[in-house]
Amino acid sequence: MSKFLQKRSLLSLCLPLIISGTSLPALAQVTLLKNPLDNLSAQERVSLRQGKPVVSGENGNYTARILLNATPSQAWAVITDYNNYSHFMPNVTASAVIESNGNKHIFEEVNRFHVAPLVNVTEYTRLAITETPQSSLQFQMVKGKLKQLQGSWNIQPVSNPGTPTTQVLLTHKMQAQPKSRTSKSMFYSLFRRHVEATVKAVRQEVSRRSS
Repeated sequence: MSKFLQKRSLLSLCLPLIISGTSLPALAQVTLLKNPLDNLSAQERVSLRQGKPVVSGENGNYTARILLNATPSQAWAVITDYNNYSHFMPNVTASAVIESNGNKHIFEEVNRFHVAPLVNVTEYTRLAITETPQSSLQFQMVKGKLKQLQGSWNIQPVSNPGTPTTQVLLTHKMQAQPKSRTSKSMFYSLFRRHVEATVKAVRQEVSRRSS
């Protein structure tokens, strides 16, 4: 049977139930659930399934993805553990939430970057964070040395037909621009590596906490 006929048959099965208000059978619900991996290329899906991070973007605008063997709540607990970032996030030497109001927080962190042999750069940054619990968060720099810094974390359950969801696709986006006196090529290379290292660190911490 062609894919078109399969989809049509499934729709014919579910449509009367939808119209009548009857709940869909569990198998139909799983089939209709969109898998976030479907939006990625075959090569990206293979890399993620192999446990590798996938990083795309250029010129300070980067997106890193990684597949976690975890529930959304386990992933959320790690990326929102702001006060303990220095224990597991790369380059972070100190961090603290200094103000909270519901799902909004003001967060400070100190990063130490190794930019060349015997050369380290320490940066203090204050971020405004807005959370959508168990799903996503957005952050934007309100004080720091960079010209621009903003980004997001997004958690998407990965559907595995017939089994409970035990995997999530974690996506980390970051837009960063240096001030004019900084070498942009060096800065972009540094931040691309930083974004990749960050998602790998989150996976390692999630694994450690769930073991």
